[in-house]
Amino acid sequence: MKGRKRLEVPWIPTPLEIVYKALTLAKVNKGDVIYDLGCGDGRVVIVAAKDFSAKAVCIELNELLCKVSDLIVERLGLTDRVKVLCEDFFNVTLRDASVIYTYLYTSVNRSLSLKFENELMLGTRIITLDFPIPGWVPYLVRRVSDSSGYIRTLRLYVIGISNPKALIIRGYVSKDKLLSFEKRLCSSDG
Repeated sequence: MKGRKRLEVPWIPTPLEIVYKALTLAKVNKGDVIYDLGCGDGRVVIVAAKDFSAKAVCIELNELLCKVSDLIVERLGLTDRVKVLCEDFFNVTLRDASVIYTYLYTSVNRSLSLKFENELMLGTRIITLDFPIPGWVPYLVRRVSDSSGYIRTLRLYVIGISNPKALIIRGYVSKDKLLSFEKRLCSSDG
């Protein structure tokens, strides 16, 4: 977005055990395309591709972290499943994502919320670690502990259910679609 102040967020890697819990909560599978906004070393998309068979897009501003992600993806032979973009995620179209992962400040999630509503398809899952999307209603909230014993909060949002447009516009999502989402998201111990 031209004229927009570039948001800087420090890289704090998501602990691997939390990555697995987040991807499991979002029911990521081989039919998914997951985007990690501010992907750091690429661990979320690498796990999504390697262990959940999803296609994945890693978006990161820091060039050094992009190079690290690229090297790991190449070393693991995942170049056909993972794409690394060294760009500002506000300038990347998210339309083909079926899952979005963020570990970003609440203020950044707030700035992303309109982009999510405008670009994401009905049923797209957004999973956030620790920081909510203001004004949105999570579909599921899980408190999980990491290996250090810290309690972390995973929030799962679903376009068509959680976003303000869905909450305001009556009939935005059909009852059948809602039941289908609920059945899929609640079908196992996620």
